[in-house]
Amino acid sequence: MAKGKKQSNELFKKVAAQHSVSVDAVVREMQEAIDLTWDNPDPAARKKQRELFPNGKPSIEEFIRVMTKQIKQ
Repeated sequence: MAKGKKQSNELFKKVAAQHSVSVDAVVREMQEAIDLTWDNPDPAARKKQRELFPNGKPSIEEFIRVMTKQIKQ
């Protein structure tokens, strides 16, 4: 398993435990949030999406990686 995938799985487990839900529920909700955000019609939001994710809608792991990098800056 790749390092990023392993770290994501650990994160999902922690979030699931904190909220007393399954890992599948955490992953499902994160994907739904990405999908909803990606469908935002606001031009400013779409521009930011293209800047952050030039290859299109990100996977959950890519979203976490990119957003973590943004927060650290």
